[in-house]
Parts: sequence; structure tokens; C-alpha cells
Amino acid sequence: MSLLPVLLPSSPVALAYGRVGSVRDLSPAVCATESYRSIPVMMREDPRHAVRVIAGWLSTREAIWWGAICQSQLMSLGEAMPEPGTLAMIIRWVQNPLEETRIPLAELAEKPDSNSLGYLVSAVVLTADSLSPLVKSPVPTPMGLAHRMVGLSILAAADQWPLEGRAGCLGHFLELGVDISENLYPWDKDNPQKHPGLRTDPEAGKKRKRLGNIWENW
Repeated sequence: MSLLPVLLPSSPVALAYGRVGSVRDLSPAVCATESYRSIPVMMREDPRHAVRVIAGWLSTREAIWWGAICQSQLMSLGEAMPEPGTLAMIIRWVQNPLEETRIPLAELAEKPDSNSLGYLVSAVVLTADSLSPLVKSPVPTPMGLAHRMVGLSILAAADQWPLEGRAGCLGHFLELGVDISENLYPWDKDNPQKHPGLRTDPEAGKKRKRLGNIWENW
């Protein structure tokens, strides 16, 4: 399956965003900024692009898990009613990313829905190595396409809210994404994913290199 790994907190925004879209959407300065430095600013000033950066930064399973949690939030709050059976199938794939858990969702995707849950179904389907149904004529799946669909799913989910509550909903979804980057809400509590997240300063705890400047001894 075409599954991408999680990136490092110090990875430039361009690397994360490049998985889901064109870096031409962002300024060169933002593209060059480390992800963990840029995300807090983008969450305040450019939340829709922040969604795409987080979706690209996470591993494929984590990104789809983020989308599933956002869908479950909509369901629990009663603002939207995603089909619980479909959501359960997506969660089952996250927990066990195998062909046998992907194929039932591929069958659903034969009648695509351009809504937040439909985008998330497509994200799972697009983890296949080939876009072609013909085994002898494979068409490689572009890397990161599943992450792009996750971003669309989360943005579409937030847009289901009434306009006056939409920004708050999107802000909540962004916080969930950063929480997942920090290993919170694991899909397997017995074997959680562990890696530095987007609230992590990779330089924290490292002994600062002395530069030889006179004021270092003040």
C-alpha cells in the first residue's frame, strides 16, 4: 500500500504541504519555515492551509485517523450524521491497514459522495498501490493523494457547520490534528504511535553549542 511516514517537526512546511498541494499556494518564507514553528501561526492566520500542512505532515494512517475523529465529533455533537457503518469501516482500516479492510470501502467508492465522509472513504481507497482495477495494467497511485483527500474531508466537515460557528469548528479540528501529532488519541492504546509532534521543539533539551562570543559568560 502507498503509505507515507510521519515527518519530523523540523521538516520544512514545503515538504508537508507538497504532499497535498502545490507549494506555489504559499509564500517562499512560509515554505522554508520548520513545520512546528509555522503551524501555530498558520492555525491563527491561515487555518485552511494549516489543515493541509497537518494532513501532509502526519503519516497516512494518522492523517486518516484524524479525519475519522473529526467525523466522529460531528456525529457526537449532532451537527451532522455521517453513516456510522461507513465510519466504522474507516476506523477498522486504520487499525488494520490491509487489502481486506480496504476493499469494502473501495466498493462504496464506486458510487462516490462529494461530502466530508465520502472524501475520507476515498482517502482509504487511494492507499492502494494502483489506481487501475486491472492487475496486469497498474497505474501507480500518486504519493500523498490520500493525504490530500483527508484535508478536503476535514475542510468539508467544518463547512457543514453554520457560518457563525465554522471558524470555531475548524479551530477545534486543527487542535485535534496537532494532538494526534503529539501521540494523543491513539487508535491502539496498547501500542500507541510515538514520535515528536508539532508542539515539539526539536532543539529542546539539547545543549547549546558555544559560539565563543564574550557575552556567553555574562
